[in-house]
Amino acid sequence: MSRQVRIVILNYNGETLLPLCLPSIVESAKTASSPVPITLLDNQSQDQGLDYVRRTFPEIKIETAPANKVLCSYNEYLPKIEEPVVILLNNDIRVEADFIDPLAERFLSDPGTFLAAPRVMSFDGRRVEAGRSKGRMRCGIFRCEARYPDYEKEALIPSETFTSGFGAFSREKFLALGGYDERYLPGIMEDVDLCLRARRAGYRLYYEPRSVVYHMGQASFKKRFGPSKIAEMAHRNTFLFMWKNFSGPRFWISHLAFLPLRIFAALLRGRTAFAKGFLAALRIQWKR
Repeated sequence: MSRQVRIVILNYNGETLLPLCLPSIVESAKTASSPVPITLLDNQSQDQGLDYVRRTFPEIKIETAPANKVLCSYNEYLPKIEEPVVILLNNDIRVEADFIDPLAERFLSDPGTFLAAPRVMSFDGRRVEAGRSKGRMRCGIFRCEARYPDYEKEALIPSETFTSGFGAFSREKFLALGGYDERYLPGIMEDVDLCLRARRAGYRLYYEPRSVVYHMGQASFKKRFGPSKIAEMAHRNTFLFMWKNFSGPRFWISHLAFLPLRIFAALLRGRTAFAKGFLAALRIQWKR
């Protein structure tokens, strides 16, 4: 399976994260059944992280994105490479040495595979952070969850999954779908949107628990935006996602019936992020 897989690590100001995560990824690339090249896709970092990479791992190709479009930077880079399978990772992820082959095998056994998602552990390895994910509409609002009731019991069971923000992707199918949608910038829900489009196109999305990674969780994102702004963006982008992807009387009746109650309840509890997110989504939608 020579040159069938490439790892692409998205990086922004990862000076403190890269030494914790990159060595394990380099080791995994060496122990895979076939050689796996690595690209560090840098989103206009302003720290010394790239110096660490050049000094410690000169075999890693460094590519600088024209602009920091977060996950959307993949859209411009993936046409430049040839490998049919790309493992997309963040700079706050370390991996088990054998995490590559179980993901790559999915694409060999099923040509219709779009995504093979790994089992995600907390960075300290003490608990399962995410495995299979499920999406559903509840009381007029869409939710995609990897921590549903008893999710730990399914952590070791291979299955289909709804989405994943990182893992192995079919490069050809990713590009055919148009990649990540920039309407969600700077981020949140763009991965769910892409995976929903893949499902509707008839592609398969798998959860592969034999592949294990350890995720710090929005490390760069939290530092850049903070909890309150992230909460507002999450609500804003959830509305944008629903208004883009769902239609018909059943959706709109449920969505509009529960929306005033949700806004009132959130304000009553002092949670302004929901209302702010809704208004921000309206402004974006109005301009489209």
